[in-house]
Amino acid sequence: MKVVHVKNPETREACLAKLCASVYGQEAGLAPLVIFAGTQGVLFEQEAARLFALTEDDGSVLCLALISSDVDGGTMEVDMLSTPEGKGDTRHSRHLVKTLAEKAPLRVTAADEAGEAFFRRCGIERWIDGEGGLRIGLGPLHPAPVNGVLPSVVRFNGDGIVRTFKQEPETFEAYKSRFVAALERYSNIA
Repeated sequence: MKVVHVKNPETREACLAKLCASVYGQEAGLAPLVIFAGTQGVLFEQEAARLFALTEDDGSVLCLALISSDVDGGTMEVDMLSTPEGKGDTRHSRHLVKTLAEKAPLRVTAADEAGEAFFRRCGIERWIDGEGGLRIGLGPLHPAPVNGVLPSVVRFNGDGIVRTFKQEPETFEAYKSRFVAALERYSNIA
């Protein structure tokens, strides 16, 4: 197994579509498409996000993770993490997060005790309280918060994307077509 930074734009788009579909599911309404559009059109364009895959030696994908940088570019946060159906499992997700945390100033968020326990098994031992009951885990290379505050992570306005989709049906259709085509491409690379 190896960790791969997915750089090729077509492969990255296919992996992102699969990651969005895996994380949000079939019944999630517009959420997967909004995340896909925002990540493609904002985060990747600003070089504020990277996509990583844990692959078998033959290149088949076991796990995918989207990592976003903070506004200063000094630290990173796991935005999405998933093992595509039938390929990987929790062990693969742990391996990917552990490897990334050992090489980059990474942080994670956990909504509950099970999430925190999962990330602790990835080697993330320092935890602080975040907003809304979230727990934030800091990897071994992540600096301590300055005056108790972590740098903001680059985000996009999901509500703005939904408004754009409603006001510009051609933009919605273009992203929808891209998303579906990317999912089809993913099945050929995975």
